[in-house]
Amino acid sequence: MVHTRIVACAMVLLLALAKPALSQTEAQSDNGHAGPHFDTEHIFGFGEGSDIGAQGEWEIESFTGGSFGAIGRDFNIANDTSIRYTVTDELRFSVGTLTDYLNIHDPRLSIRNGANLSGIVAEIRWNILNRLTSPFGMTFTFDPEWRRTDPGFGRYNDNAAITAALLIDKEVIPNQLFMELNLAYAPFWRPLAGQWLRDDSFTVLVGGSYVITPNFLVGAEIRHENFAPYGFPRSHALFVGPHVFLQLDKSLTASFAWAFQVPDFGARHADLANFERYEAGLRLVYGF
Repeated sequence: MVHTRIVACAMVLLLALAKPALSQTEAQSDNGHAGPHFDTEHIFGFGEGSDIGAQGEWEIESFTGGSFGAIGRDFNIANDTSIRYTVTDELRFSVGTLTDYLNIHDPRLSIRNGANLSGIVAEIRWNILNRLTSPFGMTFTFDPEWRRTDPGFGRYNDNAAITAALLIDKEVIPNQLFMELNLAYAPFWRPLAGQWLRDDSFTVLVGGSYVITPNFLVGAEIRHENFAPYGFPRSHALFVGPHVFLQLDKSLTASFAWAFQVPDFGARHADLANFERYEAGLRLVYGF
């Protein structure tokens, strides 16, 4: 399958780059001073790095994503705002709310306009490999969520989803270039005619961020989405686009990402019936 080939290529690239990592003491510049510390969880765009923060750290994160250009939908805007606590250096928990703003005018889908407090989400994040002491960083995330509205069309029907993902990153050039690989699987259950039906989605994302200054990074990502209604693969789309990261002060960061759909390896045109043409994301993070 297409996404299998992308995973294989990404893993070969990551393994080729995975020379033994240096400790924080060893990773010092020639003048004896360690370089700036980057929390790789937030320096990318739609993807994330493996860092989870130090034990005892609290964090509030708000991610607002907009999607535009699908057939029958003018735009959708979704927000996930969560509070997180790092229990140990390897384990973190979080809980948050989900809000949607829909602008849909196609009667075949649903005519919905306005904002909805649509659900709740939780997360368990386990840092399997620390990128500072291992060849690369690796974190497993498990995110259950419940919604009272359909995330795509705004219909009122209780539904649930679980996202499981591996977040892998590598500091390719010390204090200069960071690479990421995200692999995600998300089953989604929705009621229909008295039965619970399951759809699946698979995501493969590869990207990088380059340090311009210690407070400003730029980069790009390529992401392949696969949608399997009722468990049978049917639709896929390829997104590419840039992102920027800003360290606004010691405790506050912001990142912005933009992506547009291009014909993928198995299609001659973009799939605007099942996916959006454009996507944008704004992430604000406050740590304390």
